[in-house]
Amino acid sequence: MKKNNFDIALSFAGEQREYVDQVANILNQKGISTFYDKFEEANLWGKNLYDYLSDIYMNQARYTIMFISKDYSKKLWTNHERQAMQARAFQENSEYILPAKFDDTEISGILPTTGYISLQDKTPDEFVSIIEKKLIYSGGTIPSENLRSALSTIITIPKTDPKNISLTVISDDNLIQGAQVCLIANNGTTLNATTDVEGKANFRITTRRLYSVLVAHSDYSSAIMEQFDTTENLKITLKPVENVGSIICHSTCYIPRLQGRLNPILDSPRRYFYADNIAIEGGKEQPVLFELNKPVQVEDCNGIIMNLIFRFMLARTTLIDFIKPVFKE
Repeated sequence: MKKNNFDIALSFAGEQREYVDQVANILNQKGISTFYDKFEEANLWGKNLYDYLSDIYMNQARYTIMFISKDYSKKLWTNHERQAMQARAFQENSEYILPAKFDDTEISGILPTTGYISLQDKTPDEFVSIIEKKLIYSGGTIPSENLRSALSTIITIPKTDPKNISLTVISDDNLIQGAQVCLIANNGTTLNATTDVEGKANFRITTRRLYSVLVAHSDYSSAIMEQFDTTENLKITLKPVENVGSIICHSTCYIPRLQGRLNPILDSPRRYFYADNIAIEGGKEQPVLFELNKPVQVEDCNGIIMNLIFRFMLARTTLIDFIKPVFKE
């Protein structure tokens, strides 16, 4: 995968510098790597700007923001930057160019159907918040102030603590204690907590990134929420399903009432699992392959038979629903 030197490259006309300068400085304060000419004055000094800027806008950024205005459409340099970024967008067939409009000026190569942000009613702070979300939704990360301070050449005391959030788990308006809650990032790392008597699982977030939220409880079916941004607290409802429970398995786990240990493994694209002292599908040779959302039958040494349904799997974390056996009185 191509390494980008910048998260964002800004392309704008000089007439809009006052607004763009505020955007660039806010991005920089948040630890977002930004190409902005004022930040690069020493680096640009003496360079062949025609070739250098072509490389920046074609190859060096995750996204380019095109600040569209009537002035932008008339300038030689902005048209040069536009052609470079459009070449990259054409080659990758991706949403590399992010248009932001000061007015309704049309720009060659930017289709009317392309999504854009209107800046007529947005402050620089509000616009930067949208940029942050775009970066996170594309798999990027934004360091907390703690982490940005740790990367400085002079270590300072952070002005603010990392963000604390809570996830509340309910069912039929009842607070659920003892639910497992897992925030799992795209890279497979996890944050884990268990709900308290108020149904809350509390997390300390030091790096803002996109998470999937997994929730499990031995008396409820599981719940999954994808693309959670950790900017706000969250409430999750578990559905009570007769004889169904769930568990989050990190590498290995034990299903309640089942004598033995499960060991699910993701060996992309294959998914399979071993089970200690547990027969799988009537005694198949292990490991046994499985598919998400399709039941697998297991039986332990006491004759307890259950169906397992694997709902989610990433790295060494697996979300499993299990159907409990019903005993005749």
